[in-house]
Amino acid sequence: MKFFTISFLLVLIALCAILYFLPGKITSAVHNSVSEGYGVAATTYPIWVLTREVLDGTGIEAELLTPPDAGCPHDYVLTPNDLMKVSAARKPLLLFKNGAGLDDHICKAALSAGKGIVVIDTGAGIEVIDGDEDDDHDHDTEDDHDEHEGEGDHDEHEAEGHHHHHHGGENGHFFASPYEARKIVATIADELAKSDVLHANKFRENAAKLDKRLQMLGDSFKAQLGPYADKHVAAQHNVFDYLLRDCGFETPLAIFADPETPPSPAEITAMTKEFKEHGVKVIFTEPQYPDELARLIGKETGAAVVKIDPVASGPADPPAGYYFDVMNRNLEIMKKALAE
Repeated sequence: MKFFTISFLLVLIALCAILYFLPGKITSAVHNSVSEGYGVAATTYPIWVLTREVLDGTGIEAELLTPPDAGCPHDYVLTPNDLMKVSAARKPLLLFKNGAGLDDHICKAALSAGKGIVVIDTGAGIEVIDGDEDDDHDHDTEDDHDEHEGEGDHDEHEAEGHHHHHHGGENGHFFASPYEARKIVATIADELAKSDVLHANKFRENAAKLDKRLQMLGDSFKAQLGPYADKHVAAQHNVFDYLLRDCGFETPLAIFADPETPPSPAEITAMTKEFKEHGVKVIFTEPQYPDELARLIGKETGAAVVKIDPVASGPADPPAGYYFDVMNRNLEIMKKALAE
């Protein structure tokens, strides 16, 4: 009887110990994974599209802070409705940004809208093209082309025929390159996996599939457009620099196209002369911007004008694989234009 009592007490103590420590371990596991209480958002359309692909199959939705038709958000200002998305989102909010200065102003506004926001730079680790690299075409190396400073210098350059479209000292349009998009996807998946251990394997699985497809897509661009890399091309602005670099092209000339302040006839004449001097064969335009000026220059120079989409904007609910669908169409259009 005494032995039974002692055994019973030992079992009871052991059971109490299990009950005491087990809930703590469960609670710890839940807190270490924030899958039940965190939000995901992106500042720009292309980063949002790629984030959605990484999240596929997890039931987690990503919020887009800017309108899907906003295009490159160089000067976009978050509206009260945009800021409401930030304040209403679950916290912590993982905010994936483009980087290279393209959307710093958006992140700053988002951070001012509430606490608990973790900004993640998807451009980290990418070899960024300096925005001044195409100054070989401008015949000027001292102007930093800052959008908010040196306006007098900027006007002076326009008067001299310098019409290239720059956005600060770095080119943040690496999302238009499948090769660079691989790095963006890897960063997104790694950061999500750190925050959500329950879905970490799914994030990495999705990222691995995307990486393979992006590698194949980039290889297709390089193989099919590389043979035409000796041709000079131009673009509305420097959104295609990374993609064309992948294929072996020189940094393309870019039109300084500001719909609110159209160039004067003298500026258009100077720009047309420059395009002729460089023997530009194709001018690439974008659906996000009017192309009247590009077509005028094309008519005067004999350059073909074709529209391709850098995935800077698109439908509010894009289908799976949207990035690949758009980029494959771009490849066919570019190849046809360059082959003529």
